[in-house]
Amino acid sequence: MKRMILLLSLLATIGVTQAETVKGRIAVVSQQAGTIQIAVGGEGKAVRQVVVRTDSNTRYEGASGLKDLGPPDLIEVQREPDRPASNIKKIVFGLPPGVEIDVRELLAVMTGGAAYHLFDARPAKRFGAGHIPGAESAFPKASDFLAKLPEDKAAMLIFYCGGPTCPFTGHSVKLAQDAGYTNIRGFQAGLPGWKKAKLPVHSEPAWLAKNLDPQHVILDVRGKPASDQAHIKGAVAMPVAELQAMTQRFIQQQTVAQLPGVSDMRAPVIVYADSHTSKEALLAYKELRNWGYGGTTVLRDGFAGWQAAGLPEQNGPAATQIVFQKKLAPGAIAPEEFVALQQAGDSVLIIDVRTDQEVASGLISGARHIPLEKLEDVTSELSGDKEVLIYCANGIRAEMAHQTLNAKGIENRFLNETVTIAKDGSYKF
Repeated sequence: MKRMILLLSLLATIGVTQAETVKGRIAVVSQQAGTIQIAVGGEGKAVRQVVVRTDSNTRYEGASGLKDLGPPDLIEVQREPDRPASNIKKIVFGLPPGVEIDVRELLAVMTGGAAYHLFDARPAKRFGAGHIPGAESAFPKASDFLAKLPEDKAAMLIFYCGGPTCPFTGHSVKLAQDAGYTNIRGFQAGLPGWKKAKLPVHSEPAWLAKNLDPQHVILDVRGKPASDQAHIKGAVAMPVAELQAMTQRFIQQQTVAQLPGVSDMRAPVIVYADSHTSKEALLAYKELRNWGYGGTTVLRDGFAGWQAAGLPEQNGPAATQIVFQKKLAPGAIAPEEFVALQQAGDSVLIIDVRTDQEVASGLISGARHIPLEKLEDVTSELSGDKEVLIYCANGIRAEMAHQTLNAKGIENRFLNETVTIAKDGSYKF
C-alpha cells in the first residue's frame, strides 16, 4: 500500500497528462493543415473556439477521415492537451423508421400534386438568410411551434434543419408525433444536403431589407433596361448573360472564377429578377454556385414582391461595380491596417502559418514562417512586446492559429483574406 501511495505521489509530482473529451460543432476545417476548429458551448453557456489537430494516428467514427467532416457537423473529440486528437466521432441524429426521406423524395413531393407542409426547424434567425423554397420557419424549442402546424392531423408534414448532426429535425418529428400527427417525414440531409445538390435556396425580403449594406452583395440579374428603371436599393446590375460570359472567359483563360471585388467565397450574395421563378434568377444562382459562392441565395418573390411590399428601391440605372466589405470576424484585422503595420515593420511580428510547399513560392516581407500544425510547439518563443499578426492563403488557417494563440494567452489578430504572394515578398488581396 505504501508503495502504491508513493507511486501515485510521484506521478502527481511529475505531472501525468489526462485525456479530455471535447464536443462541439465544426466551424472550419483545414485539409492542408489537418486541423479542425470547433465551437464548444452554447445552450446558455459561453461559446469558445477550440482548435483540434489531427495526424495519421487519429481514428474516426462515423466518417472515413477529415475529408468527410465540415461545418456544421457535430463531433466529439478525444485528445490529450496539446496533442493531436486520438479519436474523432461524428455525431449523427437518427429518425424513427420510415420517416426519413432523401433529396429525390423531397423533390418528388414538392413537384407532385399532393398537398404538403415544409418546415425549417432551425432557429428563426437563420431562416431569413436562406431556406429551402416554400418552407416556413418552425423552431421546435419555440413556444409557438405547435401553433404553426396545420389543424389537420393527417396532413403531410416535412421537417428539416442543419443536416444529420443537427437535432432539430428529430425534435420536431417527435413533438408532431406526440401531438397526434400521423403523416410525418424528415429530410435529415437538411439545408447542407439541399445546397450540395445545387438546388435553389431562397432568402427572405424582410431579412434583406435589414441588410442593405456593403457586407451583402445584391445582384440584379435582369436585363439592363429593367434594372435601369428601378432596382433594390444598393443593388448592382449584372445581367445573367454577363455572368455566363464571365464563366466562358474563366474557362478559356484557365483562371479562378470570381466576382469582381468579392474574393470571399462565403460572402452573402443575393440574386433577384422579377420573380424567384424567373429564368434569369435561376441561371444566375447556378453560375455563382458553380463558381463556389456557397452563400448565394435567390430572393423570394423577386423584385415584383419587393415592390409590392413597399421595401426600399431606387429609380434610374443601378451601379455596375460591386463594392463589398467583408464583415470582420472577432479577432480579424482589416486589410488596410495589416498593410500599414506590415510596412511599418518593427512594431509587429507577422506569422505565416501555411505549409512549407506554399511558402516556397513566396513569403510576405518580414514574416516568420510557422506551419499551423507546429504553432503550439513554439508559443513560448512568441511572448514579447510586438503585436502578433497571422495570415495564411485564405484566412481559414489564420483564424485557427488565432484561436490557438488565444488559448495560450498570446494576444494576436489574423488576416481573414485571400492573399496572393509573389516570390519577392510583395502581395495582394
